[in-house]
Amino acid sequence: MLQRSPDLAPEWADNLKGLRIELWVSLISATVALVSVAVSSRSAARTARLQHGLEMQRYDRGREDGVEEIAGRYREPLLHAAFDLQSRLYNIVALGFFDRHHESGDPEEWQYARDSTLFRLGQYFAWAEILRRNIQYLDLGSAERTRELTKRLDTVSHAFANTEWYSRTNIMRLFRDEQRAIGECLVETAAEDPRGQRCLGYVQFVERLENDTSFSRWFGRLSREIDSLSHPSSQRLDRLMRVQHELVAVIEFLDPDATRFPAAHRGRIPPPP
Repeated sequence: MLQRSPDLAPEWADNLKGLRIELWVSLISATVALVSVAVSSRSAARTARLQHGLEMQRYDRGREDGVEEIAGRYREPLLHAAFDLQSRLYNIVALGFFDRHHESGDPEEWQYARDSTLFRLGQYFAWAEILRRNIQYLDLGSAERTRELTKRLDTVSHAFANTEWYSRTNIMRLFRDEQRAIGECLVETAAEDPRGQRCLGYVQFVERLENDTSFSRWFGRLSREIDSLSHPSSQRLDRLMRVQHELVAVIEFLDPDATRFPAAHRGRIPPPP
């Protein structure tokens, strides 16, 4: 008698169910893995962007510090030189500086009045020359501001050199190459920084003025003009008034908030009555 084969359908159903479960588990695991990879990639990208942003901030801060250091190296001395010169020109034209020292009768006092005036002229031209040599390194925050400074310095230079506005008797006419030559005489390399340049100090200036003919020749005519001044007519000083006005414009540009020099100390010479 033949025996009946056992019914295999339930076993197949169980196997198929198990296969489906394994497939779902695999799919879920793969999905979780993909999501993990995506999250990790996004996190890594976010971290990279954050690190890049921080590096750019550090770079910008470093660049700003470098720009400020370079600007300060040239801007501050130029500002002080412009202020010193405009202050002396104001005293000469408006307050009778040379008259007072002429009338003192003290040769040393007069020598100081003359030499210190020559020094302030040379000091300004020295820093203008240093700036000219290094203008590509000077960044005042924008190319436009740097161009504006160059324009203002050129206006001062033109006032010194102009021969159309003033008569030949007007003092301190200095052509542009003479201005540069005077500036070059006072420029020296800083021993502690061979890349840096600076202006001679007053003591060194006076010593060279008295003992170095190749140096003093550039100040000979100016010195003679100063020695000839005694109660000068306003026509002889017209140029100085114009130069002083242009120097004040430079100071206002470099120190717009009057943090270095109060506004009360940078007044323009009033025109003659």
